[in-house]
Amino acid sequence: MSIYSKEFRKVLGLNPYPGTLNIKIEEGDLVNRYSSCLERMKYIIIEPPKIPGAKLGKVLAYPATFNGLNVYIVRPAITVYKLDVIELIAEESLRETFSLKDGDEVEIEINC
Repeated sequence: MSIYSKEFRKVLGLNPYPGTLNIKIEEGDLVNRYSSCLERMKYIIIEPPKIPGAKLGKVLAYPATFNGLNVYIVRPAITVYKLDVIELIAEESLRETFSLKDGDEVEIEINC
């Protein structure tokens, strides 16, 4: 995601921390509800940077709230993740800010 930083700044006004916080949805029904919610939401399209020889796709960004902090859910067109992984970007390291460890349970607020 760091190669998209300039585009995030330009389009979202966000100077993103390098990297995303990836959250795994463990409950099957929640994956369907999350996916359905995003389909109904307005999103912001982030065009890929122009890098010769690189195959990059658009990224869709959805506003959300994580522990009271405004963040964006990002959904790259080209990704290794399935719908059960939520990628968040913010201006700070969410893992450090909230002292998160692998396996911690978290809550994300999405306004469908």
